[in-house]
Amino acid sequence: MSKGRVLDGRVAIVTGASRGIGAAIARRLAAEGARVAIVARTATPEGSLHGSLAGSLAETAAAIEAAGGEALAICANLADPIDRARIVPETVERFGRLDILVNNAAWARFVPIWEAQPRQVELALQMNVRAPLELSQQALPHMRAIGEGWIVNISSATADLPPPAPYREDDRYVAFNRDGHATLYGTGKAALDRMTAGWAVELMREAIAVNALAPVGAVASEGALSIGNWDENDHLEPVEAMAEAALQLCHRPASELSGRIARSLPLLHELGVPVRALDGRMAEPVA
Repeated sequence: MSKGRVLDGRVAIVTGASRGIGAAIARRLAAEGARVAIVARTATPEGSLHGSLAGSLAETAAAIEAAGGEALAICANLADPIDRARIVPETVERFGRLDILVNNAAWARFVPIWEAQPRQVELALQMNVRAPLELSQQALPHMRAIGEGWIVNISSATADLPPPAPYREDDRYVAFNRDGHATLYGTGKAALDRMTAGWAVELMREAIAVNALAPVGAVASEGALSIGNWDENDHLEPVEAMAEAALQLCHRPASELSGRIARSLPLLHELGVPVRALDGRMAEPVA
């Protein structure tokens, strides 16, 4: 390993790492020296569960290894308690320790809340709340054993409450919540934010940081770009911004940075950190 990388010797788990934000975070952590266990349902391009969307564990692992990093691909369904229970043990068996957990995998369906089916509600809670909770519980003893650790829960701006009546028809967030039907997804992410703050304060006497991170708006990932319907008023940030912000939450001391419900670009601005490419090189400036 080269010297000077902030995660040299560390081990990380990143869920939902076959594409998008999760794959970007995994590659960025690996570029800083972490050995990374990447978790998703899609093991290979041929086994894609997402139609024409690009991305698989094999492709993320190949990108990490081509850059000189080390990756362990764990094919698992985060909605399945049996699959959830083997992720941390397989990581520790392979790498011998666990320092970092990034709970990125999520379930997102945007339906009118009065039409939400029991199965959809169950999946939203299993993936967006229960899976991060259980993985954090399983990771905690290993972090305590080494005396420090970092948990990052990937959240969403949909967790923010829409304003109350009287409603303004020209308010974009009001219109988004009315027409975009983000209530079910946002409810899970709001619960994740509250859980994050609770974990952090309950661990305040230990050197284990727990933070939530969300993009300012939408991230230009494969899934978001496939939806389309973006205009000049939408903020589409590159995945590199989320990856860089996540990196900052994966190595700074818990005494300085824990319990945050952070947004990517404002956090980087506060810390005075530029957005870098996933391999650590300087990236183009982000507005």
